[in-house]
Amino acid sequence: MPQTILDTPTPNAHKLELLRQHFPGAVEADAQGRIRINAAALQLAVDPSNPAGVQVEEDGYELRWVGKREAYHTAFVPAQKIVQPLPEQSKNWDSTGNLLIKGDNLDALRLLRHNYFGKVKLIYIDPPYNTQSDAFIYRDDFTTKQTEVLAQLGYAKENIDYIKNIYGARTHSGWLSFMYPRLLLAKDLLRDDGVIFISIDDNEQAQLKLLCDEIFGEENFISTIIWHKRYAASNDTSGIASMHDFVLCYQKTDAFDRKLLPRTEKQNSLYKYDSNDGKGPWRPDNLTVKTVSQAYIYEITNPNTGAKYPPTRGRCWISNEAKIQEWIAEGRVFFGKDGKGAPQLKRYLNEVQEGIVPSSIWSYEEVGHTDSARKELKNIFNGNAPFDNPKPTGLIKKILQISTDKYSVCLDFFSGSGTTGEAVMRLNAEDGGQRQFILVQIPQPIDPKKQKEAHSFVKETLGKPDATIFEITAERLRRAGAKLEAEQAARAAERGTLLDEATPTLDTGFRVFELVDDPDALMLAKPLQDSTQADLLALQARIATPQPEQLPRVLHNLLFAEGLPLTTRITPVTTAEVPEGHLYRAADVLIVVKALAMDALTDAIRAQQAQHTAAGPLNYLTVYAPWVQDDNFLLGIRSVADTLGFSQDKLRLRGVR
Repeated sequence: MPQTILDTPTPNAHKLELLRQHFPGAVEADAQGRIRINAAALQLAVDPSNPAGVQVEEDGYELRWVGKREAYHTAFVPAQKIVQPLPEQSKNWDSTGNLLIKGDNLDALRLLRHNYFGKVKLIYIDPPYNTQSDAFIYRDDFTTKQTEVLAQLGYAKENIDYIKNIYGARTHSGWLSFMYPRLLLAKDLLRDDGVIFISIDDNEQAQLKLLCDEIFGEENFISTIIWHKRYAASNDTSGIASMHDFVLCYQKTDAFDRKLLPRTEKQNSLYKYDSNDGKGPWRPDNLTVKTVSQAYIYEITNPNTGAKYPPTRGRCWISNEAKIQEWIAEGRVFFGKDGKGAPQLKRYLNEVQEGIVPSSIWSYEEVGHTDSARKELKNIFNGNAPFDNPKPTGLIKKILQISTDKYSVCLDFFSGSGTTGEAVMRLNAEDGGQRQFILVQIPQPIDPKKQKEAHSFVKETLGKPDATIFEITAERLRRAGAKLEAEQAARAAERGTLLDEATPTLDTGFRVFELVDDPDALMLAKPLQDSTQADLLALQARIATPQPEQLPRVLHNLLFAEGLPLTTRITPVTTAEVPEGHLYRAADVLIVVKALAMDALTDAIRAQQAQHTAAGPLNYLTVYAPWVQDDNFLLGIRSVADTLGFSQDKLRLRGVR
């Protein structure tokens, strides 16, 4: 049987291999073949002088719920889907660095882990809040296989039945089992200096905080931000009106470097005085602090009036008398508009730091509120607001300013209306950045009765056969991008110039991929124990028969195996001896999908090695073996690779054991 191409070891398998390598005596297997760690043997290997040092605590401080072990296991099972490229639904397919993935985000995260492991700078998510009004459509329905897994993990039958019932239910256990695997995978995708922001409300804030403490570590907690999301309380609230949401923030490691926020015009307007001394605008500031030294308690004399000013009770001046006299001589001490007031210090605008330290309370005046978010959607969708409870772009933009540089990769795997994508494009338009976004949205059906406006918009205005949230996500990106392009062109027209050539081209495109099954087993092989002889013969025939419609799927799913971004451009390599459909170049990888004459292959490889592309030199040769049935070719390419300087690890055969 062909081995699945998307087959990488889980973190558990890697850790187990390390244990076997360094402490072989501590790894055992029971009669059923299940792995067991011998704690006493491990203790003996680490500290032979203290063999009794192992102590197993019966109880401890931790977040526990029924189904936790299964939820952890769920994160790292092999990918069950492949990607289907959809260029016709995309924008600027050949040039964009942005992604929009259609499908369940758990499947998407499992796949993205192959080629975006440790590459994402920022993750922002707005998951289901687990409220009565929440359409909790990520049910992760149980299968027979999952039931078997639970039994293997040691769950009793009554617990298995209970776990089945909580999946998709509005319980804390169900919600935690839903979030746990997704956050585990999200952590793997973050760079060491990466950070995650998660929107949540009171329903699950407490549970989410504990869950994130476990996954990311309490030491990596940064802040719980309070977002003032409403500007008016509802009069029909029976208890206390909820006016805010939370945004939890965790870094992956202490390598995260928080950015300062740009100063606003309102903040700069406080510096409204100018002494025409060449130092620019300034504002008066307090010259006293709480008493820290008796040496700083003395009288300051106004040199113009002779009035004397001692510090107020319990306070002292911020420096010694000599320094204050120096400031007075320099004109840095202000005695009020009429020259008869208490002394104050002149704070010059050019002396303050370039940005503002973010606080943990974000008002709707600075980042927007729920109503302004709906107005943004109406502005984009010509009076329609086909999405409930969107987030304002100002909220996401502020998160981007705090946590990203101009070349960061940003991920949102609960993309909803696509606010994160628009915020990334908008900030890039403002500061010339080239940030890239990856959005994931499940094609959630829109209820024609409860969401009439949205359903009508997708079916009638957009003319889509299926009314889903995904269609709104994609359309918002198209319209928001077009709006930003028009705004840039208008500004250039006002200046009477073309677009600034020094400014990078604004990327408003995105590649669309759909998560699909692999009926032809091009990437995911059927388990051998589940296959009949007829299955094997049919599978062999399907795999060995290349078809034109299969080629885009094969090439783009090979990007996962090669660890290349899904936005990598794949170009055919053709010569007089090499017709199209045999060789393809993806970044530093040359992919062979059909056998060809060895001389022609050698010449093509040499020509590629001689080219100096933006992706760098040619480093790897990959052969999609299911479509290359010629054993002589497979043997010959090894010799060619060796002759042309490719080491053994630089030649990969994909799709074979």
